[in-house]
Amino acid sequence: MKSTLQIVPVELLRLDLENPRLYSRKLAGDELLTDLSLEEAIASEGDSFMALYKAILLQGVKDPIWVKKGVDNTFVVIEGNRRTTVLRKLIENEAEPPAGVSFDSVAAHVVDDSVSELEIKLQKVRLQSGKKAWGVVNDAAVVHEFHHELHMALEDIAAEMQISVTKVKKLLKSFRLYLDYAQETGDTNEKRFAFFNEAPVKVIDWVEESTFNKADYYAWMTPVNGKAKIRSAAAGRGSLREFAKCLDEPEAMELLREDPSASVEDAYEVVKANDVLKDMTFLKRVLPMSRSMNEMDEVQLSKLANEPRYVVHIRSLKTACEDILRDIENME
Repeated sequence: MKSTLQIVPVELLRLDLENPRLYSRKLAGDELLTDLSLEEAIASEGDSFMALYKAILLQGVKDPIWVKKGVDNTFVVIEGNRRTTVLRKLIENEAEPPAGVSFDSVAAHVVDDSVSELEIKLQKVRLQSGKKAWGVVNDAAVVHEFHHELHMALEDIAAEMQISVTKVKKLLKSFRLYLDYAQETGDTNEKRFAFFNEAPVKVIDWVEESTFNKADYYAWMTPVNGKAKIRSAAAGRGSLREFAKCLDEPEAMELLREDPSASVEDAYEVVKANDVLKDMTFLKRVLPMSRSMNEMDEVQLSKLANEPRYVVHIRSLKTACEDILRDIENME
């Protein structure tokens, strides 16, 4: 991309309100973004921001940032918003720069006026390689914009972002579902994106099956009075994985719909109670194990005889099986 290397005063730099880290918020309808709010958001990143702050305090900015000419002799930062924010904070804190370093100015590649907005957007993606991640929701927002607003082919997007076409398609669908949710509910919390991007296919199919299902899903994934019916998108108790197993159990789904206080954990208990294999998954391994043990040859038995700990385990298994069979007989 055509550019010239210049030394630019920090006071003339303006943060990029088209920064890919903000794409999801902008597309979801957040119109309150300003240079100051973006600076505050970057400075609140915690340990990662402080690590960069300390590095620049000791050595200055090593790699030139990228900017384009703005209005009133200012420059909009295309890549380097975090470094620019650090320099602002260092100036604000009246920090003493190391010898030969200035915090008041920075080396910058100034993009030529002839470069198109599309090329600038693509350059942002290219320059992001190896830098602090935007986050999957903002990656998805970038893919969404490239495809729906800039009309780029899926294959071209995949090549520019160095991901597979399959992942491009997944991000497009997940972000469309997230946008629908954000626009219908007014909830633009980026954490909700995981409920679409990490959801099992079975769950997404169910959500798209009817507006009734979609409304339930929206309500169950959003905390009400501090509690959501679906606890998380990740694996674990009350997660989307457990919810997916509830979809085929009418009694479990009825509990979720009829009882305001019921959670996925409660519904999954119903699933387990109605399906012995879901409650005791180890039973699936009993028959294959017994078959393998019955088919052991003399060589295998000889090896086993030399492993006392496994012989002890087999005796314990035998005792457990006898106890279970006795208890079942007593129940009859």
